Amino acid sequence: MSTGLLDRDRELATLTRHLTSIRAGAGRVVVVEGPAGIGKSSLLAAAARAAAADGFVTCSARGGPLECDAVWGIARQLFEPVRRRGDWADLTTGAAALAGPALALAAPEPAPGGDAMHAAVHGLVWLVSNLAERQPVLLVVDDAHWADASSLRWLATLSRRLVDVPVGVLCAVRSGEPAPSADLLAELLAAAPDPTVRLGPLGLAAVEDIVAGALPGAEQAFVEACHTASAGNPFLLHVLVAQVQSEGIAPTRASAARLDQVGADQAARSVVRQLARLPAGADRLAGALAVLGRDAPVRHAAVLAGCSLPQAAALADAMRAAGLVHGEHELTLAHPLIASSLAAHLGHGERARLHRQAADLLAGEGAEPEGVALHLLRTDPGADAVVVRTLRAAAAGAGARGAPESAAAYLRRALVEPPAGRETSAAVHLELGLAQAARWQPDAPALLRTAVTLADPSHLRVAVALRGARALGIAGMFEEAMDLARRGLAGAGSASDRAVPGAAEERERLEHELVMDAAMQAGTHAEAVRRLRAAPSDPLLPGLAAVNAAMGATWAGLPATTVSRLLAPALVRDVFSTEMDSLLPTAAAVVLVGIDELDASIAWSTALIDVARPRGWLLALTQGCLRRSMALVRAGRIRDAEPDARLLFEVIHGNTPPAAFTWALHTLVDVLTEAGHLDEAETVLLETGHGGAPPPGAMGSPLLLQSRARLRLAQGRFDEAYADTEEARVRCEELTVQHPVLAAWRVTQVEALVALGERRRAEVIAREQLRLADLLGTPGARATGRRTLAATIDGPSRVPLLEQATDLAASSPARLERVRCLVDLGAALRRSNRRADARTPLRAARDLADQHGMTLLAGRARDELHASGARPRRPATTGPGSLTPAEHRVATLASQGVGNRDIAGQLYVTRRTVETHLTHAFQKLGVRSRAELPDALGEPHLARPGPAGAAAR
Repeated sequence: MSTGLLDRDRELATLTRHLTSIRAGAGRVVVVEGPAGIGKSSLLAAAARAAAADGFVTCSARGGPLECDAVWGIARQLFEPVRRRGDWADLTTGAAALAGPALALAAPEPAPGGDAMHAAVHGLVWLVSNLAERQPVLLVVDDAHWADASSLRWLATLSRRLVDVPVGVLCAVRSGEPAPSADLLAELLAAAPDPTVRLGPLGLAAVEDIVAGALPGAEQAFVEACHTASAGNPFLLHVLVAQVQSEGIAPTRASAARLDQVGADQAARSVVRQLARLPAGADRLAGALAVLGRDAPVRHAAVLAGCSLPQAAALADAMRAAGLVHGEHELTLAHPLIASSLAAHLGHGERARLHRQAADLLAGEGAEPEGVALHLLRTDPGADAVVVRTLRAAAAGAGARGAPESAAAYLRRALVEPPAGRETSAAVHLELGLAQAARWQPDAPALLRTAVTLADPSHLRVAVALRGARALGIAGMFEEAMDLARRGLAGAGSASDRAVPGAAEERERLEHELVMDAAMQAGTHAEAVRRLRAAPSDPLLPGLAAVNAAMGATWAGLPATTVSRLLAPALVRDVFSTEMDSLLPTAAAVVLVGIDELDASIAWSTALIDVARPRGWLLALTQGCLRRSMALVRAGRIRDAEPDARLLFEVIHGNTPPAAFTWALHTLVDVLTEAGHLDEAETVLLETGHGGAPPPGAMGSPLLLQSRARLRLAQGRFDEAYADTEEARVRCEELTVQHPVLAAWRVTQVEALVALGERRRAEVIAREQLRLADLLGTPGARATGRRTLAATIDGPSRVPLLEQATDLAASSPARLERVRCLVDLGAALRRSNRRADARTPLRAARDLADQHGMTLLAGRARDELHASGARPRRPATTGPGSLTPAEHRVATLASQGVGNRDIAGQLYVTRRTVETHLTHAFQKLGVRSRAELPDALGEPHLARPGPAGAAAR
């Protein structure tokens, strides 16, 4: 790499090696670090030129103090040249089309909660992926410490998907510079697989080359003094040399003593002195450029500098000749240190005045509110309604385009202005609280409480509380959501409220939200029951009332026919699609699982996933994945459940409060246990800090304890399994949950006690499980009750109970329970010396388990077949049972006619990964074309919803 840079051969060689690896498909993040002025930008520019010469698509961007709050500022800079390509329309097809709103190329589509952010990130990742299919890509981000938060989030997400993709992200960061978005920057930089490229000072020889080039005949002592004074910093060295030239200092030994050490302060003073020697007005124009930021139009700079356009052009020529600015029609100060020096020289008051002038200028030209808001952020508050209105408009645009941090910054500044009147203040607090809740930020509840307090009259307070409570519920802040709902309902329902159209419905909707949230916590469960009993018999919103009524009946373990009848109005009115911003549809899906209406739960969940996935709505997608994976596990479709459970876990890990996270964790532990990945399940528990007691009082905690107990049982750690079931019992009693499927701790406890030799205690518990199961009345639950009781009986007398259980399970969609019954029946027959009879249920269990990924049970079935004298075949290496969950999901989508690019977009993987999975699937299935896949897979697809109310029938 020939560049003309001095003293950078080692760093250039390192970057050359990285570029070679990236071209070969080993994508990576590369970080260059050093102090201001050390030459990071020159090194990045050299690398970019070399990459372009080697056939890379090279896209460059630079952060800045003004741009750090811009809406997708870095992303828009990077893709600006790509937009001029002739294949741009093709690049932005499929999932990449979701990048349009972020790049200001398309109007944003309304999205629930914070999903606009996820959609934009997903689209930009795919835009890069599409580009990389044509040629290798290098994204160069200079001054990444000043990058906007949304672009950093996208780059961090991209960095996790660079395996086998010819994409490089080359970033430069300033040592010791505080980053406005420090966490996101750290996430991006941590993705770099190799050590940071750290730039050191120039050596004496390099300094001599620079000094001699500018000051011919410079004596060695003078050169050495320049090296010492500048500390080998290239920018400071050039400032020093320019100062020597302007003051006419001779480069001799005698003059060397006059050279002071050059630091940022002296450099700033030097720039000011340099401007003073230029024509009058240069200092004002320079100050204007420091305020306007990069690529400032000359006409804007002229207005802020108070001069005419011809005068500004002439001053720009003089500043360009002095090396202080770059550009012609759009001007940029030559170095960030120059900009920061000039900004500091202006003083706070003058900077604020100029920023307000810039904001007014942009607004007068009809600029987008986001561009105006960048300057308003840096003005002094003045109780100006126009400022508040502009900042709110900018925040709305930023939020819709998936830039929530920018939106929050604009709204915080609007609150400082401050807004005039309670109504406007309530609206700003609400908007900011919703933006923060969508990102799981801890200040969201306080902001939303203030919004409710300020809202008046009471019907507006209800409306504000409803939006806030739903947002907090989705974020897993259940207690805060309840508090907000109570505040909203306080004093609601007055005569004046009743005269407002729709107010009564909103009040009832908020009441239902409060009931659902209260039911999820032990400390408020009684409140949920009380409010549920006080609910009107003729609700205005029968669909929502149905969910809460069915949920209450489910927790109480009432018959499935009763629960199904109660839930029917919710399905008829399709609460799954009409109430997407609420957790009530998730509660309805859990109820469906509890009554073994698994096909209905899977269908409704798949419908949500089908809406969310192509739009990049990641939060809605996780809700669908949670609902579907719970149903799929009970249906025994472990191979189908695993991708859902993993995606759910990856998205919300570290982002949600512990009470909400337990739902995702328990599902993943169940999947991993049934798939036979016991070590991974253990690792997940330990790495997430859930090896001990889960959060107190949360509905998800007993679910997690039950899942962990099943893992402990599979590991042979019977004492720990029993302890977990005892703790689950206590938690379920606190929550008054009696449901034998959702509160299935008794089943595992019986198995643990039997393994510990305590059959008498186990029998008492098993009979209670059977009683509850018979009350519920579903074949799957009744089968489990009989299988559990059989476990406490020794000898042949257990066989009739297991035969009953197996017959019941055969008519249930709960295939996991069916396989468990078959294995236990086969084992009991073998132990009763009926070895030939044992082989039939054991072979059926093995075949079902292999087909659907129930590896743990498949292993037990094989062991029992061996013990019965049979010679069972080894685990399949061909056919559907041999596919990994990822291969199975890809093959299933391909069998439905989905193309590779769209499969990759749906599953959040690269196209190359899809091709690899399909290649392996074709080999294992023995097929040569996609048309053969449906017959080769031989399985039902994930169904979509049928007629509403299916569960009620």
